[in-house]
Amino acid sequence: MTEVPTSARVVGAVGRGLITAGVVVLLFVVFQLWGTNIQEARAQDDLRGDFAASLTDAQTQLATLDATSREGTAPNESIVDAGDQSDEVDQLPLPTPTLPGGLTSDVLRHFFPNDGDAVARIEIPAIDVDKIVVNGVQVADLRKGPGHYPGTAAVGTEGNTSFAGHRTTYGAPFNRVDELSPGDEIRVTGVLGTFTYRVMDPQSAFGDQLETVHAEGEGHVIVRPSATWVLGDFDDNRLTLTACHPKLSSRQRIIVAAELVDAPLVAPTFDPELIAAFASDNPDAPVLPGETFDGSPAAQAPASDLDEGLNGEREAIPGAVLWMLAAVGLWMIGGMLGRHLFDERLRRVAVRVTALVPVALCLWFSFEMIDRALPAG
Repeated sequence: MTEVPTSARVVGAVGRGLITAGVVVLLFVVFQLWGTNIQEARAQDDLRGDFAASLTDAQTQLATLDATSREGTAPNESIVDAGDQSDEVDQLPLPTPTLPGGLTSDVLRHFFPNDGDAVARIEIPAIDVDKIVVNGVQVADLRKGPGHYPGTAAVGTEGNTSFAGHRTTYGAPFNRVDELSPGDEIRVTGVLGTFTYRVMDPQSAFGDQLETVHAEGEGHVIVRPSATWVLGDFDDNRLTLTACHPKLSSRQRIIVAAELVDAPLVAPTFDPELIAAFASDNPDAPVLPGETFDGSPAAQAPASDLDEGLNGEREAIPGAVLWMLAAVGLWMIGGMLGRHLFDERLRRVAVRVTALVPVALCLWFSFEMIDRALPAG
């Protein structure tokens, strides 16, 4: 039998390595485009059930609180002046501006949700969006759906309510935000009710700040990730949507602003002692003792930039490498065992196929960590 030259064996090994690498890259693309969507869909199913239960619970508790607060008041006396409210909007009664007692942690948790918990539902008919929004904009939060920036206004209250979302992975909730035009409606349901926003023309939405934007579209602007001013106060009541731009890149951010059509609600204020007690009983909640609620989790500062949750987590890289090495090692061990234990080619192939299960699991965990490390697209 003619011995195969060393150079030929090296070339063959390199070729097989390149083919394997190509297959792994292809599998990662499949994971990004389809696997992440499956994960997001499952998370959204769970969140919808949680959000529906939370709304029902909040309605019952706040209605009871409102009825209790009204005892002894004049028949037409309003506890909270929330402005003229549209009859078409189903809004919940608000607690009194300051409540020294009577509230329970079951009520407060609707106003101070944990990161990753459902806080709202966003519907954008023009681009077929219907998603549950979670609290927080970290990587783990945005894997479930759009995220509410901590430190920005609560849905339906005065100020700037800001959401972030993916454009190409994890359900791609904001994939088509570049198609929105001035006047397009966005409906957002939160613990205080359902509110309608209309997309604003960039000229009226951002005014003098347009001089600092990179580009301007019909219903959006393109800015740098450092442009946190888009989350700030514009002396109006609006909803701000942020996402990566262009698609498959996190180099810039696309921003859509929509004005609140309904009169804003007056955000309730809770007694600091009550907040301190709630924080003590709920250490994971984003509330610090002594803080009060002014329409958002005030204990958290606004984002330092627009990269939160969209620019990746570099600390995930070591884990991704280890899981990938484990997959390669298992695949090589399967091949070695097949060659040493069996002479028949069919049995060798069977050993390799058996090794595919643990290899696939290692690849899945590696892909998840690679995805966490990479900037969102």
